[in-house]
Amino acid sequence: MSDQDWSAPPGAPPGPMPDGSIPLYASYPLPGTPGGGPALPQVGWGPELGGDRFRHGGPPRKRRTGLLAGLLLLGGVGALVLISAVALRESSAPTVAPSYGPGVAPTSATATPTAPDDSSSGTPGVPGASQRNAAIVQTDGFYRSGVQKTVNCREPQIPLATAAAVQGYYANLIGCLNRAWTPLVRAGQDEYAAPRVIFWAGTVQSPCTSSSPTSFYCAANRTLYLKYEDDIKLWNRAGDAANRSFSRMWASYTAGHEFGHHLQQLAGILPAAAQLEYDAPDQDARLEVSRRIELQASCLGAAFLGANQASYGITGLDLTIYRRYVEAQTGDENNRGGPRDHGARVSHQYWTARGFNTVNSANCNTFTASASKVS
Repeated sequence: MSDQDWSAPPGAPPGPMPDGSIPLYASYPLPGTPGGGPALPQVGWGPELGGDRFRHGGPPRKRRTGLLAGLLLLGGVGALVLISAVALRESSAPTVAPSYGPGVAPTSATATPTAPDDSSSGTPGVPGASQRNAAIVQTDGFYRSGVQKTVNCREPQIPLATAAAVQGYYANLIGCLNRAWTPLVRAGQDEYAAPRVIFWAGTVQSPCTSSSPTSFYCAANRTLYLKYEDDIKLWNRAGDAANRSFSRMWASYTAGHEFGHHLQQLAGILPAAAQLEYDAPDQDARLEVSRRIELQASCLGAAFLGANQASYGITGLDLTIYRRYVEAQTGDENNRGGPRDHGARVSHQYWTARGFNTVNSANCNTFTASASKVS
C-alpha cells in the first residue's frame, strides 16, 4: 500500500516532503520525538557493539540455538524498576533446537564451529556451519506455521500518563502476544516459552548492555526491556487526538517488534542469523544481515496487530497514524550518521504492511528476499 492511499490527519501534509524527509504533524515535532528535539530513532538503534559496527551477536558459541551473550537488538539507558508478572520463565529456559524445512539435513545442535568454516569442506552431504545457519534462517518450520488467528486482543482505554498505566498497557499486550504466538511457534516444531519482561526508566543493566537509549530485547536472558518513560513523554507531549493516537500505536508497535525478536530466538532464527552476521566477510554484508533481522521483527509484530486489528481497534485515525508515522519513524534515515543496520523507511513500510495485511509468518521471511527489499 502506498503512502497516497492513507488519509492524513487534519493539518498534516499529504505525504513525504520533496526531499524525502518525514513531514511534521501540524505544528508539532516529528511524531516519536519525546520533548520536541530533533528527529531521533525511538525503536531500533542501540549502542554499537564490538568496535566500529553494530553486531547482533558476540563471538561464536558452540550451541547454535544457545543464548548468545551480548546479543543486543534494541538499546536502552535506564534503571530497573519492575519485573512484570507476565514473566513466566527464568533465563534457564531450555534451549530450543531449530526445525528444518524440506530437504534440509538436520545436524547436531552442538556442531557449529567456534570460527568461520569453509562450507565446502566437511563430510559430503552435510552442510557446513554457514550453510546450516542459512538453512535455518531461510527454511525454519516457523515459516510454515500458518495464518495467525485473532485472540481478540483489546487495547486498554487508559491514558499513558503514569508508570503504572504504561506498565499495565504493556502487560495486557504481551499477554495477548503470548496467546497469539504460542500455537504458531509450536506448529513450527519449536518449544514455546514466554519472555521475561522488565519495565525501566533512567538506566538499566542487562546481560546484553549497560548503555542504550531505547526499549530492547536481550536474547541472553530472553527478556523484553521496555522503557516506559518514553511512552509517558510521548503521551504528555500534546493532547490532540493524533498525538495521543501516535503514542498508543507506538507503544503497540514497540512491544510487537521486541516480541518478534523473541520469536526469532525461540525458532533458532536469531542465533543463526547472529552467527551469519558475525561471519560475514565485510561491513556491508554484516549490515544487510542486521537489516534482515530487524525488518523481520517488524513484520512479525505487524502480523499480530493485523490479525487483531478489529478487536484492538486499529481503524480510522489510529490506522492512519500507524501507517503514516509509526512505520516511517523506523527507517534508517532517522538514524542520522549511524549505520544502516535496521532498514530504510521504504523497507520498513513494505515489511510492516506485508505482515499487517497477510498475518502470515511465511510472508515475513526477509532472509529469502532480494537485497532491494531489505535496503
